[in-house]
Amino acid sequence: MYLELITTDISGPNWQRDRGRISGCKAAGCAALMVLAALLTPHMQAQQQFEDLAAQAAAARDQQNIPAAIDLYKRAVEARPDWQEGWWYLTLLQYTTNQYPGAIDAASHLLQLEPHAVPAIALRGLSEFEVADYKGSLRDLDMAVQHGAANDPHNEQIVRYHLALDLTRAGRFQDALEQYRALAAKQIDAPEILVGIGLAGMRVTSFPSEVRAEDQELYTAAGRAGYAFLTGESNQADELFRQMFAKYPTTQNLHQFYGMLLYSHDPQLAAEQFSSEVAVAPANLDARALLAFTLVLSGKYAEALPEAQKVYAAEPGLQMAQLALGRSLGETGDIEQGTALLKKVLEQDPNNLEAHLGLASLFARAGKRGDAYRERMVCLKLAQ
Repeated sequence: MYLELITTDISGPNWQRDRGRISGCKAAGCAALMVLAALLTPHMQAQQQFEDLAAQAAAARDQQNIPAAIDLYKRAVEARPDWQEGWWYLTLLQYTTNQYPGAIDAASHLLQLEPHAVPAIALRGLSEFEVADYKGSLRDLDMAVQHGAANDPHNEQIVRYHLALDLTRAGRFQDALEQYRALAAKQIDAPEILVGIGLAGMRVTSFPSEVRAEDQELYTAAGRAGYAFLTGESNQADELFRQMFAKYPTTQNLHQFYGMLLYSHDPQLAAEQFSSEVAVAPANLDARALLAFTLVLSGKYAEALPEAQKVYAAEPGLQMAQLALGRSLGETGDIEQGTALLKKVLEQDPNNLEAHLGLASLFARAGKRGDAYRERMVCLKLAQ
């Protein structure tokens, strides 16, 4: 068309017609640009407003003007709800200034955008603890630790300690002691940690802050003995526990605490402690079940059988009683009933290593080589 325009006589009628067409195109183009500008202007203004708020929030944070920073970050994420950095700083700043509900809300927004933001999971869990949402706190802190939140030395103590408190509150005493074991490995022995170890070891679902003044000495001493064991100072731990047995001869769960620590190292010594616990507290079914099972681990099946039968009769749903009775029955001749009890354990806990080990043994005794092999393979997989 451009060539045609160049060679056309501008005085002729065709030129006049083409000039009209060009003018029309120019007008249409200008109108389109005006519409586009009208559409883009609010977006550009919003973008500039967001960038200004983000810059002001960062400046306020750098200047330690935390109230202003929080306000600016709130305005910035309102302008751009998918801004992950803004939600993170809202979580962090509100947590550090004890504004726990706000920190929980900000962390939840961030986790909707990035479900694997482990620091946000940890801070939400710590904030939930402070507002007494211990179930939520346990869920989040457990997940955070599983995904490496405790690998940072700056965060390990506060994250593991609060997770241990949540686990103790939930009655998961052995899991709580595993968190304390990790802290003990780093030689972290703050007074509240010693009390926490004592509470978990003696199966008390309370926090250190809730312990009565007259009980502080007991739980601190128990925690100190447990701490010594967790750090590998077994001789010192033994001496401290024996001092406690002499000072608190009728206190329940003290012998059981020591027995649980010994359990994986020396089943025979553990059995002695569980037996002492039963003497102090005959109604302690957990101790009786543990006694029966440690006798099983020591190969004393006939001795374990009557103890396991008593516990199972009193509380059929107790998993340790099912394990002890299943193993002792099977190994003393009643393979069918023993197998049934161990399978019952696996219905509730499919990854229970002790139940699979027991089944492997009983299947082998019954000549079921294929079943025994399958169970041994499961055991190898679970032990990895």
